[in-house]
Amino acid sequence: PARPSRWGMNRFTALLFLGSEGRGALETQVAAVRQSAALDAIELLGGLPTIERILGVTSERAWAEAQAGLPVEWDFDPPDRPFHFGERLAGVIAHRRLSHVLYIGAGSIPLLTGDSLARAIEPLSEAGAPTAVTNNLHSSDWFAFNHADRVPALAHRLPKDNSLGWVLKTEAGFDVGALPPSASTRLDIDTPADVLALGLQPVLPTHLRASVTEFLRLHPSMWTRYLSAARTLFRPGSQIVLAGRVASGVWAELERHTLAWIRVYSEERGMSASGRQEAGQVRSLLAAHLAAVGERRFFDELAGMANAAFVDSRVILAHHRFWPSAADRYASDVGEFEQIEDEFLRRFTQAAVEASFPVVLGGHGVVAGGLYALLVASEAGALKGNDA
Repeated sequence: PARPSRWGMNRFTALLFLGSEGRGALETQVAAVRQSAALDAIELLGGLPTIERILGVTSERAWAEAQAGLPVEWDFDPPDRPFHFGERLAGVIAHRRLSHVLYIGAGSIPLLTGDSLARAIEPLSEAGAPTAVTNNLHSSDWFAFNHADRVPALAHRLPKDNSLGWVLKTEAGFDVGALPPSASTRLDIDTPADVLALGLQPVLPTHLRASVTEFLRLHPSMWTRYLSAARTLFRPGSQIVLAGRVASGVWAELERHTLAWIRVYSEERGMSASGRQEAGQVRSLLAAHLAAVGERRFFDELAGMANAAFVDSRVILAHHRFWPSAADRYASDVGEFEQIEDEFLRRFTQAAVEASFPVVLGGHGVVAGGLYALLVASEAGALKGNDA
């Protein structure tokens, strides 16, 4: 039911999007973690006076219909139409005639508190000009905005949610603010590596804690390698490689809070939001070197420079202008190279797993939210002990 608000009549409709990439074992496991995060997000949103109602936009009808008693109205994806994020978002906005919207990816706020979210979106309630706030301008995982009627015209420019902030700022004239980078604003459950980072957090919501614990139980080898890399990061005098879409902010935080020597190869930030990936324009010097020397020599060379590496492998894949299935990408992230069908990704993953030092593979979160989460874990004492 609608609640009175001290911010006037402009309360928000929260759109919680929950999809599925596939039905393989690993995809199902990550989906279970994301679904748990969605349940926690619904509970959090239900307690915010700025939120008038919650719409769950999902393809997972059976799962949604099994969630009895939640303060959410479900809006199911049409089964006969390919999913396109912008078109789906625009359709919900137009059909419901929404003006103030809080879009949330199901796994995008696992560590964000209700107070932090409320403070972030409160100014938009009274703003007259097109205004928005997001967790990350270059790769939006959640996004609050007024003047929602401007979004449908840009639906074709929004193949994925991470381009929301960039497109509305550069093409729709929105004043877009972003929260300061931290574990709570940057950790999004997108790949298996993000689940590993959650496993070290001192505090997790109830549903999420149980599903993360189960995921770690299923992948002990990857968990061991991840712990080894994480502990190495905080070992005084260690040498660390960060590769991929590394932001200056996370590098600076690591410099402040560790005694490690950090070597950074930062490439292709915003490759998805800017449209470079879709246009086949991604270029990576690291990927070019990998192609020149081969996978084994590549990791041997890194081993001569570092004691651990955190590698955003999606930049390497995009450089080569191919995108393996989610099943293959996830298997690579957990080091199960035997399960990977794509020949290059299988060789690359095997070389990483068999390298003489711990290598963490994954998506953007490996060098973004995952690293911020490791800072939180270290401060809480979760990384004490010998390297695994």
